[in-house]
Amino acid sequence: MQGNSLPHWPLLRLKLWSWLLPLFCLVCALLLTEYQAREIVARQQHQQLKQLVSVAGQLRSFIEAEVNTPLYLSLGLASHVKATGGHPDPKDTMLLLSSLLDQGKHIRNIGIAPDNVLTLIYPVEGNERALGINYTQLPQQWPVIQQIIQQKKARLVGPIALVQGGTGFIYRVPVFLNDGSYWGMISTVLDLNLLWQSLTQQSNSYQVAMALRYDGESQAFFGRTEWFQDATLTLDLSLRGAHWQMAIRSLDGTAGWGLWHWRLAGGSVSVIFCLMLGWLLFSFRRSFEFSEALQETETYSRRILDAVSDVIITTDLQGRIERMNQAVTVVFGYLQPELLGKDFAILLQSGESGWHEGQLPLQESIGVRKSGELFAMELSRRETERAGQRRYVWLLRDISERKEVEQLKDEFVSTVSHELRTPLTSINGALGLALGGVLGPLTDKQQHMLSLAEQNSRRLAHLINDLLDIEKLAVNKMPFKFKLWPLQSLLQQAIELNQPVAFARQVQLQLVDPEQADAWVEVDDTRFQQLMANLLANAIRHSPLKGVVSIRIELQPTQVTVSVVDQGAGVPVDFIPRLFQKFSQADASDRRTVSGTGLGLAICKELVKTMRGEIGYRHSEQGGACFYFHLPLATQLF
Repeated sequence: MQGNSLPHWPLLRLKLWSWLLPLFCLVCALLLTEYQAREIVARQQHQQLKQLVSVAGQLRSFIEAEVNTPLYLSLGLASHVKATGGHPDPKDTMLLLSSLLDQGKHIRNIGIAPDNVLTLIYPVEGNERALGINYTQLPQQWPVIQQIIQQKKARLVGPIALVQGGTGFIYRVPVFLNDGSYWGMISTVLDLNLLWQSLTQQSNSYQVAMALRYDGESQAFFGRTEWFQDATLTLDLSLRGAHWQMAIRSLDGTAGWGLWHWRLAGGSVSVIFCLMLGWLLFSFRRSFEFSEALQETETYSRRILDAVSDVIITTDLQGRIERMNQAVTVVFGYLQPELLGKDFAILLQSGESGWHEGQLPLQESIGVRKSGELFAMELSRRETERAGQRRYVWLLRDISERKEVEQLKDEFVSTVSHELRTPLTSINGALGLALGGVLGPLTDKQQHMLSLAEQNSRRLAHLINDLLDIEKLAVNKMPFKFKLWPLQSLLQQAIELNQPVAFARQVQLQLVDPEQADAWVEVDDTRFQQLMANLLANAIRHSPLKGVVSIRIELQPTQVTVSVVDQGAGVPVDFIPRLFQKFSQADASDRRTVSGTGLGLAICKELVKTMRGEIGYRHSEQGGACFYFHLPLATQLF
């Protein structure tokens, strides 16, 4: 059992590796994917942060410039009022206001409020409702204004609802004269819509999202408040009179994949790669298993072929030997490598293997051993295919021993037959004389006994004659004298010669279609009558009492068929293949009801073969047996 299990270890290891290797590669690929994903995302984030810092600096500078410029202009106006001692010239003031409005972006209006009463505003158009406002009467704004006055510092407040409508940022600058007394307030209103529009365009041009809020507050006054929670970068803005914070994040979705994107992509590629590797290993394992099974089948087939005692050889259509079994060494004496590529004719006495293409029926031939010895053999050929090309398979069987046995048997039978014929002739003669009354009158009992002895001696003589005939036919020593004969005349003569036998069995012999008198055959009339006698005797023996044995003639263009049909039970199906063999009988037991030697049909076969014909058997349509033979017409022999 241990020896049988050892060859399976490579296959088991291959199966184990076909599972473990893809799993190991998958784990390694996933770990590598995770590491690479983190590295790539980190590099992307670093690059994005670097770009975002640059953009944030530019945006901070832009906002500081956009907001601080109007504030500094307001401070200039406050210095002008202070320089005039609190009594600025209206004309000069209006020119200054016009100049300041042209220089400052996003300024909606500039107002001057001595004693906290807005007495001058520029431009007036659109801001009429703000004229004459007393800051102390604005409950929402006055606390901040009062705080500005107390701290003596300018402040940017808002966004707040404007009296004249809309919202905006107001930069309030308290004005104190040289003696330190409070003069009033200068207010510069920034247009919130224009400011936000400018900031939005600028942030969109940088592909970023931006939010603004006061330092220390949670709510954003520009942008979304939640952007401060998930913002990439938060910066403080340097403004006069206000402390703002700016949150900024990138809006460019194509800047790079996130960590989960890279994990998904890398994991997918890893799984696909490992599946392909697994499929490759599975295919290799299947190929290995198929190769092992094929090799095992090849070994098993080779062992079966080598166990066959007959020689099996495969050749191409030109007769070159390709494969053979071990029996070729036993039968022919050649080693297998000595015959590879050689012509198959080297094994035959004739030296020729170029028979007609296709199947070759079983036939006898003479083989040649490596030593040059000749021997009798049987060979046959079948067609097959290999890799889409036709091949021949030869089957050769050494029958030399069988031929020797047959020869010894034939010699023994011949010797016995010849040795028995002389004393049997004397016995027949003596019995005939005794029955003829030469020895005097015989009693009925003596007459009966001598008649039985004479009948059995005749049967024995008939058997000996059959044995001698079959021997002569086997060695082609039986003389034949061929002449042209009308077939109808020969058959009529056969009926007359066998009529006594049929009369004894109460069987009627008849010739069907006797008018076909134009069929001539070239035969030996004596051997033809022997042929018919055997066939008719066989039909009479197997016919029922008062039965009919018919002889039919069928003409074909090149031959004539003679059929002998009886009304008996017919031949058993399993016995038909052995009908024309020597000593073959359907019932060979000692209890058979029909006597016979088993040589009659074998003699008929050899006689018909010698007369260039063929003999066979078929079931009769009316029941019974039908033996037929073909003979060539005399016109076809010339």
